[in-house]
Amino acid sequence: MGNIIEDELFSSSVIKDIHALDFDYVPSELPHRAEQLKKLAQMFKPLFANMAQNAFIRGPVGTGKTAMVKYFCQSLVQIARKQGKIVEYVHINCRKRSSYAMVLLGVLNHFDSRFPDRGFSVQEMLEILRTHLQRKEAQLILVLDEVDALMKKGGSTLIYDLTRFNDETLKTGNPVSVIMISQKDIFADLEEAALSTFKRSNIVVLEKYIRDELYDIVRQRVSLAFHTNTVLGESIDLIADIASEFGDARFSIELLWKAGMYADEKHAKQVVPEHVRAAKAETYSVVTETKLKNLGRHQLLALLSIAKRLQKEGAAYANTGEVEKTYAITCEEYHEDARAHTMFWNYLKEIEQAGFIRVKPSGKGQVGASQFISLPDIPAEVLRGKLEELLA
Repeated sequence: MGNIIEDELFSSSVIKDIHALDFDYVPSELPHRAEQLKKLAQMFKPLFANMAQNAFIRGPVGTGKTAMVKYFCQSLVQIARKQGKIVEYVHINCRKRSSYAMVLLGVLNHFDSRFPDRGFSVQEMLEILRTHLQRKEAQLILVLDEVDALMKKGGSTLIYDLTRFNDETLKTGNPVSVIMISQKDIFADLEEAALSTFKRSNIVVLEKYIRDELYDIVRQRVSLAFHTNTVLGESIDLIADIASEFGDARFSIELLWKAGMYADEKHAKQVVPEHVRAAKAETYSVVTETKLKNLGRHQLLALLSIAKRLQKEGAAYANTGEVEKTYAITCEEYHEDARAHTMFWNYLKEIEQAGFIRVKPSGKGQVGASQFISLPDIPAEVLRGKLEELLA
């Protein structure tokens, strides 16, 4: 038995660097976030004159908020060092440290890993922080990620106290700057006193990624994480198409990672669209037995034709013209009369509305009204099996 485990652990893999697929990984370049990084850099110019700055980053899940702030802060620390300034940077996830004292404890652990986790009041901890900053002649950038979790528990006292802290630290030039990150707009929850220290203009809002932006993100991760030529271009296209429904980069990276794992599991040399579909089926599938049973017989036959084409060609997309030909043959197999072209198109629309397929226009240079159908949610082979059972 031990050999089985060992063989799997050390079998060859399409992935060369699994870290590049980690949610916490920050690449050396961030696709499609240059404008927002420029805006942050403008906001934080006063830092070089020893003045604290505060900012708020807002956006839905998977829009790169955390990665962008980490990238910005790490760059800022290095640039400051070149200028002979010391900037310390601490990133706190407020879901994990959801009380005021726990946040400060996290900050103090950055300066002294042996700092005791009880026995000090918040005010004493702030004084100890001041001493650390003075001793190192440093400023601090404190990032409060998912800050809404902290504010739910403790209001905005911490934000207010840190700004008071800066008033007293002006003389020594060791201020604390705060960057808050949240999916929600938290200004409504900030108390007046804390709100006054936050410039309303110091907000960066991140929108969901569009399909082509997701394509660039996935392509970048492929080059960082996978061996050369192990991920088909069609697979990258399919991941971008699937994730564009949510505009979520995290989801696209997770799909890529899982598709790579599937390829390894099958001892395949390349990540093909079928592996992507399997990854999607595992992470978030809309294909259920119940939903399939709600389809009419000819809709099932049309869907089976799509699954057959995709499985046969191992492709990400099937051409509608080819699918219609396969539909005619499949109807014969099941002793049904194939319906006319217009009805067939209606079936495709209905299957698409039910969430089983995606239909998109064919690319430039394609003649006629043919379109491309993808099956974003389930491996073609698995779907074919389910449909053949139902139709039997």
